[in-house]
Amino acid sequence: MNKVILIPSILILKLSALRKMLAGIFFLFFFLIPISNGFAQTWINIELEQTEYDDATDKTCLKETGEPLNGNYAIKFNGFQTNFEPFTDGFKNGEAKVYRHKKLAERGTYLNNLKEGVWFYYKEDGTIRKRVIYKKGKTEPFGDRRLRWERSSKK
Repeated sequence: MNKVILIPSILILKLSALRKMLAGIFFLFFFLIPISNGFAQTWINIELEQTEYDDATDKTCLKETGEPLNGNYAIKFNGFQTNFEPFTDGFKNGEAKVYRHKKLAERGTYLNNLKEGVWFYYKEDGTIRKRVIYKKGKTEPFGDRRLRWERSSKK
C-alpha cells in the first residue's frame, strides 16, 4: 500500500519540477532572448559627417578622435536614412538595418565589413522586394534563380 501511495507522490514531484523547467524555458525564449536581440540595445546616434573611413585599414572611425567605432551606431544620412550598424574595432559586424523615411529598407548581417548571408530589401509598404545571398561581400551566383530552376526541373 505504501508503494502505491509513494509512486503518485514521486510522479507529482516530477511533474511540478517539469512545470518549473517549462516555465524557465518560456521565460528564456519569450523574455530574455528578445531583450538580447535588440529590444534592450542602446544605439549611439551620430551623423555621417562625424565619421571617416580609413582606406588603409578599412575601418570606420570617429572624425574628431580618429578612434575606430565600437558598439551599436545609428548613423544618419541626409536626414532621411538611418543605418543601424554594430561595429567592432571599426569593422561592421552583426545584424544591420537600414531605414529610409522611418521604414525598414534593408536588413542583413555584416562579417568584417562584408555582407554575409541572406539580405532582405523591402518596398515602402514593408513587403520584401528582393532577397540576396552574399558570401564574403559578393552575391552568390544564381541565388533564388537556381532554387526556382531546381523546383521547375522536378515537375
